[in-house]
Amino acid sequence: MKRMYLKIIIIFIALLFVLFNSCYAKGILKEGQVENTAMQTIKLSSTEKRTIDNVISGADDFINNADIKGTIDQNATQETIDLIYNVLLAIGLVVAVICGVILGIQFMVSSADGQAQVKEKLIPYIVGCVVIFGAFGIWKLVMVLLKGI
Repeated sequence: MKRMYLKIIIIFIALLFVLFNSCYAKGILKEGQVENTAMQTIKLSSTEKRTIDNVISGADDFINNADIKGTIDQNATQETIDLIYNVLLAIGLVVAVICGVILGIQFMVSSADGQAQVKEKLIPYIVGCVVIFGAFGIWKLVMVLLKGI
């Protein structure tokens, strides 16, 4: 059953890669055509050659024609990251508390055999809590340290 879930997840991730890569793909150019900075297809004449000077001047034109309006706002990005962090931390906290309560109730009302089964379930629970809160702690520490740079 776990292998089936793993295969489904791998197929899903592969499909996402294919879909996201195809979204940015542009039309295929025929031989002898190249795109200029205005995104118009132009035809190279047979006498024109691709020299290093042409490549460098094309790169300079690309940089000079860059759209500065499309830059990323750092404050908005930081607010989004903080929101994601807080939401995921809250979800992790709620899930950990609910699972802890359920395991505690099962431990109190179970017989000796049931208590042994709960103790076996307690090890993955503790490891999961350490991973969840440890990962968030490390992430927050890295964010605070990088903010000081």
